[in-house]
Order: sequence, then structure tokens, then C-alpha cells
Amino acid sequence: MKKFLLKLLLFAAIFFIIDKLFYVFIHVSPNYQVDNRIELLLQGKINKDIIVLGSSRGAMNIIAGQIEKETKQSAYNIAFPGSDVEFHEFILKTLLKYNKKPKTIIFAVDESLELIPTTSITYRLDRLYPLVKYNYINQELIRRGDRNFTSWFMCLSRLNKTNFALERKPTKFDSILPCGSMPVNFEDTKYTKPYKYEIPSYSIAKESSVKKAAYQSILKQCEANNIQVVFAFSPNFVAHSKAFENRIRDLALPNSKFFIYDTTNSVYQNKLYFYDESHLNQKGAAIFTSELSAFLNQMPQK
Repeated sequence: MKKFLLKLLLFAAIFFIIDKLFYVFIHVSPNYQVDNRIELLLQGKINKDIIVLGSSRGAMNIIAGQIEKETKQSAYNIAFPGSDVEFHEFILKTLLKYNKKPKTIIFAVDESLELIPTTSITYRLDRLYPLVKYNYINQELIRRGDRNFTSWFMCLSRLNKTNFALERKPTKFDSILPCGSMPVNFEDTKYTKPYKYEIPSYSIAKESSVKKAAYQSILKQCEANNIQVVFAFSPNFVAHSKAFENRIRDLALPNSKFFIYDTTNSVYQNKLYFYDESHLNQKGAAIFTSELSAFLNQMPQK
């Protein structure tokens, strides 16, 4: 029995040493990110007056650098393509934990999927995997059920296969500007459908209680920190859903502001200004951002 215990102890010691050798992958993973905005948040480097929050409609349709020039307020975009409102809540919480609070949050809502479960926008765990050297990120992965308690003391438990991909593999969508925005200068050639004039309906019954809670948490965090929330509705290549807008208004706090793109502007019915049905290209984003800047300039300054 004693010999068995000694072998077991030796095995545990060897495994412990080997496990710690994998720390190098944990340590260097952040260096191989194409998008390092979350790490900048963790390092307290995003201290701006105006912050853009949301998914691809925020990342691609709103150019923070242009807002900065047109409003004379500092601005940065932390919207992540493919992310849902639960992820937006985490990003905002991280921003407020490690950085100076902004004056204004521009919440770029996903018309009309903001509160409805869909595979097109999800919680972007893949954006967290390269950052597991940060205990804050490890804790979030545990909270989401993606890791367990062993990741606090075992390197292998923190690692994902992406941590071993020690090379940058940017795609054509990964052209992130210094302001954090990601406008696209090309179009989806596969999208050839005409503009849809029929106004979309909206079903409250399809909403997720979890997503609605995350949405309300964002508003409460902003209220607690005296941050002005501006809901930004950017154009789809389809008529604006007034029913969705009204639902967002109903769930918003009384002091929230709402910016809806100029629905009478024929530009937003012209395919030349869109990447696809749900996203503007860089030309369209510049026009939309200019409208948004004018709206921000009309707001009272805190």
C-alpha cells in the first residue's frame, strides 16, 4: 500500500510539473488575437466619453472615430459581431469594472432579434478563450459553465484548442480601426434581394426571459453609474419595424434616448450602401454615423 501511495504521489508530482509547462500557451495566447479590444478593457485602456455597445450592427454601422470628430467627444466601439445581449452585458460590466465610466452608451440594437433566441447572435465565448490568463475571464467561463473549478489550479483545465493556434488568422471582416469600429468596404455578392417595403411584425411571445434580463441589467448598470443610454436603430435593407421599436421603448428606462435612422432617406433603400440585408457598408455607415453624431450634438451635455 505504501509503495502504491508513493507511485501515486510521484505521478501527481510529474503531472503537476507537466501541467505547469502548458502555462506558456496561456500566457502568450493574447498576443495572437486579431481583435484585442477585450484585453484593452481588462487593462483599463478604454476611457472614453462615448462607448458603442452591441453586435455587428454596432461594430460595422457606427464609426466611433467619426463620432469623435463630429461631436468633439472621445469615442470608442466595443461592439462585437455575432454577439448577443448577454455578451453585451458582460462587456459593459467589464468596461465599468476596469475603466473610467463613459458619459454615454450607444446601444446598437439588433432589429428585431435583440431579445429573441437565434443562432446568428450568441454569447461569444470564443472571444474569451485567448484571455484565460486573466482570472476575471476564467471566472466568467466558469459562470457560463464552460470551465469548472479545476481551472483555478490546473493549466490544462483553462486551455482550449484555440490557445494552441499561435498565429494570427484575420478574415476580411477583421479590419478593426483604431477607434474599435469595423466598417466593411465590400458587399455580399450573394445577396441580390430587393428592398423590402413591407413592415415586419414582432412577436413578444418569442422573447427569452434570460435575454430580457440581460437587457434590463445593462440599463440598470447605466442608471446606477449616471450614464446616458442612447438606443441606436440602424437600417436594414427592409422597412423599419415600428413594433420592435415600441417594444424596446416599453422596456427602456424613462431617461433613455432613441435614435432612429432617417427612414425617408432613399440611401437606405439603395443596395450600393449595404453589405447585406442587415449591415451597411463603409459608405452607408458614414452616412448613418453622421446622422447619429447630429443627434448626439443636440443632446444636453452632462
